[in-house]
Amino acid sequence: MSKFTTARTKFFHGWRLFRSRKTLWQMLREVFNGHYRMSFLTNALTILAIAYIVFPFDLVPDYIPVLGWIDDGAVFYLLILRLEKETHRYNRFKAMERKNS
Repeated sequence: MSKFTTARTKFFHGWRLFRSRKTLWQMLREVFNGHYRMSFLTNALTILAIAYIVFPFDLVPDYIPVLGWIDDGAVFYLLILRLEKETHRYNRFKAMERKNS
């Protein structure tokens, strides 16, 4: 049962990020305004993931119908995981900012 629960919670990472989309947009606004700095790893992975998905240079070419889309989906899933961790980090940052005010 615990293996199923763990797999099920991993499946819902995208849903949790979608629910916290207002936090994500607020975080991105503060990043662009210079009030918050995302970690270097998050910045690098976001840029590389978007480039990997958008550009046609893949490990498995996109013209192979299913296999070419699976690797893009896996990269997108890893990007969602990383952004979810970054939104948690941003929430801690905002809580500390309120505490120090």
